[in-house]
Amino acid sequence: YRRPHIVLAEEGGMGMAAREITAVYWSPPFEGPVCLPPGQVDRYYEAYADFERLLNGDANSNEPMNDELSQYAHEFTWDHKLSPGDMLVFNNRRMLHGRRGFSAAEGTSFEDSQRHLVGCYTNIDDTLNSYRVLLRERGTAASSILNVGNGTNIIP
Repeated sequence: YRRPHIVLAEEGGMGMAAREITAVYWSPPFEGPVCLPPGQVDRYYEAYADFERLLNGDANSNEPMNDELSQYAHEFTWDHKLSPGDMLVFNNRRMLHGRRGFSAAEGTSFEDSQRHLVGCYTNIDDTLNSYRVLLRERGTAASSILNVGNGTNIIP
C-alpha cells in the first residue's frame, strides 16, 4: 500500500508548480518504508522535515519560531478545544487535521481525564446529493453549489 504524501490534479498542460493540490496524506505513525532510489533519499527527508515544520512548527524547540515554515504553521493552524457534545465536520481529504496530546489538571478524576472521540465517514457524493435534495424540497435550492469534494468547481 503506497501513495504520495501530496496528490496534484491532472496536469492539463500546467507545470507541476501550478497544479491544484487535491489531497494530502500525512500520518507519520502509519507510513511504510520509503521506496526511493538512493540518490533521492536525502532530498526526500529534507522535504519531509520541511513539510513537518510547515504543519507543526518546530515542536521540539522551546525557542521562538523564527524560521519561515514554523511561522507559517503558527499563522495557519486552527487550534480549538472541543467541548462535550461539540461536532466538527470536514472533508477528510481536503483538511489536514490532527490532535495534540493533553494532560488532565491535577486532582481530576480518572473519568474526567479521558478523551473520547467518535469518528464517522460519509461518501461526499451521497452527502452532497442529500443536501441538494433537502434544499429543493424546502424550495431554497441555490442556483449553484460549491463542490466541496476534491476540486473546487461550481456544480449547478
